[in-house]
Amino acid sequence: MACQQTSTPPVPNAASVTVTMTKVKKEKCIRDSVCATLDLSYPVLTGGANAATTKSINDSILAFVYLAAEVDPAWPQPQIFDSAAQKMFAMLQEDAAIRGTDGIQMSFSNELKSKVVWQTNKYLSLEMDTWSFSGGAHGMYGTLLETFDLNTGKPLLLTDIVKDTTALRPLLEKGFVEAKKVDAPDMAKMTLADFLLSEFKQLPMPVIYCIVPEGLRFVYNPYEVAPYAVGQTDILLTWAQLGGLADKGKWE
Repeated sequence: MACQQTSTPPVPNAASVTVTMTKVKKEKCIRDSVCATLDLSYPVLTGGANAATTKSINDSILAFVYLAAEVDPAWPQPQIFDSAAQKMFAMLQEDAAIRGTDGIQMSFSNELKSKVVWQTNKYLSLEMDTWSFSGGAHGMYGTLLETFDLNTGKPLLLTDIVKDTTALRPLLEKGFVEAKKVDAPDMAKMTLADFLLSEFKQLPMPVIYCIVPEGLRFVYNPYEVAPYAVGQTDILLTWAQLGGLADKGKWE
């Protein structure tokens, strides 16, 4: 089992909160180019005015890391990622046995890549992107966006940022359609209803969002509101587009 665990140089901010990207990579192969790979990069915060607040944010981040890596939090520490990698390798071996020597065998992987997308002395926005494949017709991917209040340790609610979420919906619906037309020009004549799953008569309010320097960023992941073929939808509403719905000065 190949194992690599490193950390990138820390990024400090004015509130003395340091964000370090911790990397974990574990890989085991049944033969050349057919491997089970766990490849994670996730932020760990240190410092700050309140140790309990910093720990609260780290706990929230780690909970998502465990989810992405298909880790059981009850597994023993610090070997928890070893256990996750071994479980994936066992799944790969089982799949290979079912396929036999004549079957096409693909590698299994769980990947997580993270980055800071906005940071001030009071707030921190993170992006955490996942990709996984463990057999089946296709892999699965998704994005988590979160803006944390560095004073409370809690993620910001959409109602903390936007004054009227009802008025936000038309902007999101327009942004959704425009994003799809950019992704795939052949979709230029499609309407919002053409993209959404049949149970939705309007675009649901987003649960994945964060503050970025340009404004507010929203993500709808595959299967969340639309079929897998529609793909992930990433919407940026600038401060100018939001107008009176959001106060840019409040977050500077």
